[in-house]
Amino acid sequence: MSDDLDSLFSCAILNQLFGYEVKYFYDFNSIYSTDHIHKPTVCVDIAVEQGMTWDNHVVKIMPDDKVNPDSANINAINGINRRNYFNKYAGSTLLQIISYYNFPIPQSREARLILLAIDSSYMGHYSKDFKATHSRYMKELELNELIDVLEQETSTQAYYDVKRKYNLNGKILVNNGHLETTIDLAAMQGLFDVDLKLSEESFKKSYAFEDRGRHSSIGISKPNVFSFALTGRNEFKYTTAGHKVV
Repeated sequence: MSDDLDSLFSCAILNQLFGYEVKYFYDFNSIYSTDHIHKPTVCVDIAVEQGMTWDNHVVKIMPDDKVNPDSANINAINGINRRNYFNKYAGSTLLQIISYYNFPIPQSREARLILLAIDSSYMGHYSKDFKATHSRYMKELELNELIDVLEQETSTQAYYDVKRKYNLNGKILVNNGHLETTIDLAAMQGLFDVDLKLSEESFKKSYAFEDRGRHSSIGISKPNVFSFALTGRNEFKYTTAGHKVV
C-alpha cells in the first residue's frame, strides 16, 4: 500500500475480494514491512518498474519506453506517453479496480461523490478541453452510476465539500511502527460495503530509497528506477533503486 486513500480503498476492496492483506507500506522514500510476510506481493497504486501492480500513472516518456508487463494500468496498456499525454486516463486506481471486478457502486450520492473525489477523478469532466477524453474512459470502464453523478453536478463544489469533510487528501504515514492518517476513515464507515481501516500490525523500515523529486522530461530517456511516473506532460518523479535497512 502507498500513502493515500486511493491505495487504501483499493487495498480494502482487494482484501474483501481475495483476502489480500497489507504487509508492506511504501511512502516513496522507504518500504516498511510487517514480520509476517506472504507472497506473491501486489503493489497498489504504485508505479513500480517490476512486479505485479495496480496503477493509474503515465509511466512512459517516449513511445518506445518499456513498461512493466505485470502492471494493470490502462495508461500503460494504451501506450500513453508525453507525446499523447492528454489522451491519458485521469482517474484513480480505485475506479479501475471497481470496473475490472464489477465491484458494486453504492447508492448514496455522498458515497459516489467520494469515489469521484479520490485522486480528483472528477476533474477531467469539468475541463472543456479534456471532457470528451474523460467521458470516453468512464464509458469504457462502464462506470455508469458515476457518469450520472458527473452529469448532475454542474460545478466542482460538491467534490471540494466531501474532500474537506473527510480530509480525503490526507496522507498515511508510519509513526512509532504503526500506520496513522488524518483522513477521517471513521466518518466514512457505513457509506461503503468495505472496511476502510488501517492495518493494526507493526511496520518496520526494511528498504530505503532516494526520492528524486520532479524533473523535466524533455529530451530525457526514462531512467532505470524502482518507481516512476510522469507528473505532467513535461515532468516526472521517480525513486532510485535503494538499499536494505538492517
